[in-house]
Amino acid sequence: MFKMSTKILLVGLLLLAVSQCVHASPAHYPTGKNRPCCLNVTRKDLRSQVVGTVFYNQPARFPCVRAVIFNMDSGPVCVHPKDPWVQEVIASFRRKD
Repeated sequence: MFKMSTKILLVGLLLLAVSQCVHASPAHYPTGKNRPCCLNVTRKDLRSQVVGTVFYNQPARFPCVRAVIFNMDSGPVCVHPKDPWVQEVIASFRRKD
């Protein structure tokens, strides 16, 4: 009987810990906005498809990977932040400011 109550206690503590993690996840974004989470990035040159002059630098926070997020007509797209074309597009946005 002692073993069963120990198992129940451990399962209860595990569920409590998981619920706290899920509840705390919006804190990763200080603005409180729900941003996309890039699980992978493309290395394809998509500069001609970028719309607007807004981008977001996503830090690597599990499960999200480090990425730059550009807006496109089809929605947000995750690209590799070190690709030369990405750096050129970001530089052109900054020159416009």
